[in-house]
Amino acid sequence: MVFRRLQDRHGISPRGRSACRGYTLIEVLLTATIVLIAMTGILTTQMVGIKITQNAYHRTQATTLAYQMTDYLRANCGKLSDYTGVNFCRSGSRAANDERDCSIGDVSDISADNTTVVDDDLRAWWTAIDGSGLPNWYATIQQATGTNLIYVVVQWDDTHTSEGGMNPEELEESKTSCLGTAIPAPMEEVCLTTLPCAL
Repeated sequence: MVFRRLQDRHGISPRGRSACRGYTLIEVLLTATIVLIAMTGILTTQMVGIKITQNAYHRTQATTLAYQMTDYLRANCGKLSDYTGVNFCRSGSRAANDERDCSIGDVSDISADNTTVVDDDLRAWWTAIDGSGLPNWYATIQQATGTNLIYVVVQWDDTHTSEGGMNPEELEESKTSCLGTAIPAPMEEVCLTTLPCAL
């Protein structure tokens, strides 16, 4: 009689209570570990995807900027020597360990003479590169010796550590730029060659 009352009141028999005991702590921890491992893999994949997308975006920007300068050169091909031999950077946010030569570190370093098309083009290009968001950017326009072949180069730091600079270990590793000079391995580069005065 007492047994039937307990069964009626709780809907279970005293012998059936062990079947509804819930999860043990070990089962919960094991499930949490599996979920954590799965989430770590997903987040790692997401981070790699973001970095690849960011690099592709920077490469697209650098390519567009390099083509912008080649258009300036074609429009004013009689003044090639006025465009070439200059190196652009942003001296205010440049990494402390960046040893590349920079002759134009600020837009104010370019002549303010509005009657000179070359100066207008150089100012516009410096401003466009600086506004692009390329980290630790560097650009140069060089003419191949004895020819009208022009190299337009845009470089940026792919490690995204422009404020602190590249690690000393990264600086020890280098690769060759299209200009034949050594640059740190983490630097990415877009290099266009053009004959602006070719018929």
